[in-house]
Amino acid sequence: MENKLAPRLEDYLETIYILEKEKGVARVRDIAKLRHVKMPTVTEVLKRLSQKGYVHYEPYGFVRVTDKGKKYAEDLLAKHGVLTKFMRDILLLPEELAEKEGCLMEHHLSDETITRIKVLTSYLLNSGVLEKFREHFKNEG
Repeated sequence: MENKLAPRLEDYLETIYILEKEKGVARVRDIAKLRHVKMPTVTEVLKRLSQKGYVHYEPYGFVRVTDKGKKYAEDLLAKHGVLTKFMRDILLLPEELAEKEGCLMEHHLSDETITRIKVLTSYLLNSGVLEKFREHFKNEG
């Protein structure tokens, strides 16, 4: 991604995008609630995202992602999905852990690495190679 954002800003952009998709709009209080922070913290982040052209934000108003912000957020969510699927379906991690660690990794891995993980996941799921691996974890538990 060009003009890579800091992981913290990426997380906020994802949150705004998800809220906008689910509710039609994002509000500072809703963002604060989901991110478990105070509203002034959200306001500071929104100012930064707005200055960089990722969101439209007016104080005391709604927050909306720009086209640039939408593309960035969709790319992040796609990365998150690939990583979560890999950790859940290949590494057999519990859903909650796969989600949490997918979120951590999505900010630091290149698009090339994500693509290779996606291809590897697809291959492993469709090849039958995973049976011995799965048996190992069934026998350990």
